[in-house]
Amino acid sequence: MRNAAVTEPPESYPMNAGDGSYSYNKNSYFQRAATSTAKEKIDEAIATVLDITLFSSGPRASFTIADLGCSVGPNTFIAVQNIIEAVRKKYGSQAPDFQVFFNDHTANDFNTLFASLPPERNYYARSSRVLPWSIIPRVVPPFRALFLCDPLALKGAQGAAR
Repeated sequence: MRNAAVTEPPESYPMNAGDGSYSYNKNSYFQRAATSTAKEKIDEAIATVLDITLFSSGPRASFTIADLGCSVGPNTFIAVQNIIEAVRKKYGSQAPDFQVFFNDHTANDFNTLFASLPPERNYYARSSRVLPWSIIPRVVPPFRALFLCDPLALKGAQGAAR
């Protein structure tokens, strides 16, 4: 049996925090455009494939969204809102309750993320602590819908599907 080499975790390159001229918040036009481009594909997939009854174990389903590699500004909320709107459009008054996890480098500026919450949102947001991805399976109840979101990965996934 070969000993596995212990390696250091990869160096973290968090996005520029805050709202200054070099911040991610001010310099993320292409990421925002990619999120808008992905919206059509996500809407289509939710409309044609999603069946929340497969995940519902009671009168009210729970739909969990995990944004992997979330940004520190409004792009994150645009992506999540697109998913929520597509599910609500499909299920109307029978739409499930939503639970959202934002996951990225612990060094990212999550204060800026929560400060940029859209004021017209129809959901409550709360931050208690940053959780590592490994804890998500323990806090997401089993047999619940889980939508893993990394909109910029869609291009790579489309290429792999071919």
